[in-house]
Amino acid sequence: MTACVFCDVVAKEAPASVVYEDSECIVIMDIFPVRVGHTLVISKQHAQHLRELSPFHREHLFDVANRVTVAQSRCGIPFDASNLIVNDGKAANQHVPHVHIHLIPRTKKDTLAFVSSFFTRMLKVFGEESKRKRLDRTAQRIKRQLEMDWQEKKSKLSVVDPLKALK
Repeated sequence: MTACVFCDVVAKEAPASVVYEDSECIVIMDIFPVRVGHTLVISKQHAQHLRELSPFHREHLFDVANRVTVAQSRCGIPFDASNLIVNDGKAANQHVPHVHIHLIPRTKKDTLAFVSSFFTRMLKVFGEESKRKRLDRTAQRIKRQLEMDWQEKKSKLSVVDPLKALK
């Protein structure tokens, strides 16, 4: 285990409800969610600030964030809009000094519940096992939707077989 909980998640040394993973980032459920479906897009490269990442890496994180947000909107969790939040440094209220993007599904008229959850979320420490199961179920819903979205996108791409094109 390292001093950085997100580095531990990336190294599979800490538990996480994983939604998506590739060579550059991992998407997990926030263990202190503000709303159902609250996920984190976490850079696999340890950096505290976005500016420390390459332009490619920053762009990739936001591309993944966009795809996850689309999946959140289509997987059946309550969703009318979303907040994409980057707390970029300690002065910006970054609790874990490692680049990550919060993706928080929102619904109409959820402002009071959102604000209440936002300010009390770190106090929710009881029921870890049942909370993990709930997070895992939500992660699977979003993950399945991401996979369906990818299959749909692939089916819409027109791929030409170069050998058939020559005939």
